[in-house]
Amino acid sequence: MKIFSTHIKYLSILLFLFWIVKVEAQVRQAEVKIVSRAQKDKILLRWGATTASAWKKTNASGFILQKYVLSRNGKRLLDLEKVWEKPIKAAPLEDWQELVEKNDNAAVIAQALFGDGFFVDGGNSTQLADIYNLANEVEQRFSFSLLAAETNFEAAQKAGWGYVDRQVKTNETYVYRIQANLPAEKKNIKGNSVIASIQKYEPLPSPVDFRGIFGDKSVTLTWEYQLLKSIYTSYHLERSEDGVNFSSLSKEPLVNLNDKPNVPAKRMFFIDTLATNNKTYYYRLQGISSFGEKSQYSKTVSGKGKPILPFTPRITDTRLTDKADEAVVFWDFPSKGETLLEKFQIISADKDGGNYVVVADNVAPTQRSYTLNNLQASNYIKIIAVGKDPKQQKTSFSSLVQLADNTPPKQPIELIGKIDTLGIVTINWKPNLEKDLLGYRVFRGFTKEEEPSQVTISPIPQNEFIDTVEVKNLNSKVFYQIVAVDKRHNHSDKSEVLVLEKPDLIPPISPVFTDYKVEKGKIILEWIRSPEQDVKHILLRKNSTQQTDWETILTTQDTIQRFTDTKLLNNNVYRYKIKAIDKANLSSKPSSPLTIKALSFDVDTSIKGFDYSVNRQTHQIELFWRADEGKVAEYTIYKQLKGKSLSTWKVIPGKIKKIIDTEVSPNQTYIYHIRASLTDASYTKVKKVEVNY
Repeated sequence: MKIFSTHIKYLSILLFLFWIVKVEAQVRQAEVKIVSRAQKDKILLRWGATTASAWKKTNASGFILQKYVLSRNGKRLLDLEKVWEKPIKAAPLEDWQELVEKNDNAAVIAQALFGDGFFVDGGNSTQLADIYNLANEVEQRFSFSLLAAETNFEAAQKAGWGYVDRQVKTNETYVYRIQANLPAEKKNIKGNSVIASIQKYEPLPSPVDFRGIFGDKSVTLTWEYQLLKSIYTSYHLERSEDGVNFSSLSKEPLVNLNDKPNVPAKRMFFIDTLATNNKTYYYRLQGISSFGEKSQYSKTVSGKGKPILPFTPRITDTRLTDKADEAVVFWDFPSKGETLLEKFQIISADKDGGNYVVVADNVAPTQRSYTLNNLQASNYIKIIAVGKDPKQQKTSFSSLVQLADNTPPKQPIELIGKIDTLGIVTINWKPNLEKDLLGYRVFRGFTKEEEPSQVTISPIPQNEFIDTVEVKNLNSKVFYQIVAVDKRHNHSDKSEVLVLEKPDLIPPISPVFTDYKVEKGKIILEWIRSPEQDVKHILLRKNSTQQTDWETILTTQDTIQRFTDTKLLNNNVYRYKIKAIDKANLSSKPSSPLTIKALSFDVDTSIKGFDYSVNRQTHQIELFWRADEGKVAEYTIYKQLKGKSLSTWKVIPGKIKKIIDTEVSPNQTYIYHIRASLTDASYTKVKKVEVNY
């Protein structure tokens, strides 16, 4: 049986559906939430289930509300002192009739609790409301009834979702515990509790930061929402035409549609339509809590609607006159909009996105052309229609006015500059005197032959340029030229080339030894010079046999790349290196050293009588020789199978004068070589014997 009508306007449908999504997104477990509000002589309590299924169960079973004393006279009790326990359930259907007739929200709750059907009537079958109706009727009953209870505390009490405790004392603090009235085995709905005391009573604050923004037959009203949303769930907004008698702007309280868990709303907005402009309207705001309490009114805001300026001027033509710096601007503007105008303004800038300045003011609303003089080479022009309210303005699109000019600026002159050790380049030149000068372009090259490239993105206005170059590279000079540009983008000839010398911070590249020859009594060295200009080369030598320090044996700035060292000692080992030094006295790294032994002037023949004997019964060859033991440090013996390559066979001390080779095979020819290493680090001639085995 359908008891009450639930015809709700479509705007309310959107509000409720948004609230459903918000509530369900925040619910994680079925439970009963409870809140309290202390007044001077009573405590108000409100609670509700958090899911549709829990709502349905508790409507049938009701709730258990318990009251405990937490503290008395400012002292907390050791244990909670139970005061009472009350079963609370929705009032029967017959008790709702009187309240339903007075309040639509009470009707919504009663229909949700007792009605056979619950359908939101908001339009044709394609509306969102119908989709939700068909999807889940229980969800609708749950969501609509809870939101309706937010705006009517009396109806919430009748539904078993609220209670007023008048048996309170000022010296006591209470704990109220709410839970579903279900058997223990079915109690899967979590209960909750809240602490309250009338000592903490505070009057409700008035809504804050209430403002009105008046437009053309409309006003946008806005106020602070986030700060007081834990106190007020809805608002009453009232309007007056005399500042005394106010009436509500909506039948139902206003609820914020834009408050989402992940994007909380900071303010509320309401747009009201005005019957006429130039008449003062007054507005005030009142907050409503979850318990139906109404706050004091906010401050009153007032204002008048103002007609907007609906038309925008449009530049139709620009024409140059016979004068070099003059042009006429023409524009359109509807004549019916002239009564809304105070004047026209003309603004100009040298760039479309530049800083516009007023070049003509107080142009009559009836005027549609204007002659501009003292123009620059390029001028971007806009027309502004200024309303009788100076804040109302409409601006045309820009139009370019260019004066005829084909004469380029003069060539920049007197360039000077320098490069510091950090590679910072500073260039100055004499400024050009042309009135329409736009600026300068700077060009740079790193060799005399290359075409210089532009290093300025757009013309620079000053006659100075700061650049940065890499000091530590192979180019020792930088080449600059300057071009002057006027506002018609005529370019001057390039200036004379300014050549700047880089500070020398890079050592020259090291020379490299390419070859050497050792001849009797001399060592011949060859190298590749450092490729840089104006460098000298220094050749150094160290006698590894006798010296620890390097000595300079050649210093030259010529192009020679060969040197013969004749100041040598017999069989001594020498090390050579070469380096380059530039005009800034920066030295290259020395080349990789060469280690060379000077050949003896007289070849030592200390080994004598190198001979052999063959014993075929024992399969061995015995080698023997004679030499001066005092001069020989060791012997190196090489073995070679005839027709094959030579390899080192044995290295033996200088005291031994014979050796036996047992690794021989019949019918083979072996060749043995012997050389002695002498105590003065020189070597003897190599002697050899050939043995047919």
